[in-house]
Amino acid sequence: MLTGKGRLNLRDKRRIDVLYQFAGDYDDRRAGYLLFDTRECDDSQFCHRLVLECEDGASVVLVVMNRSDRHLAVHGRVLSVAA
Repeated sequence: MLTGKGRLNLRDKRRIDVLYQFAGDYDDRRAGYLLFDTRECDDSQFCHRLVLECEDGASVVLVVMNRSDRHLAVHGRVLSVAA
């Protein structure tokens, strides 16, 4: 499991601190959870492309598969990795 902290960039230009848990780091694909209080955001914020900036410098483009008040289930692709 790949875990860490990151910042989720929303369409309205807000950046939200999140914890992430991805099932693994095979290839350039990621699937897992973003843990934060989703109630502070309007549902429409999750209907568009999201970008997660990980603390290790990687950027991941995400789509939301499922939502609760405390997490987003996501699937995505790594855009870039810090050198």
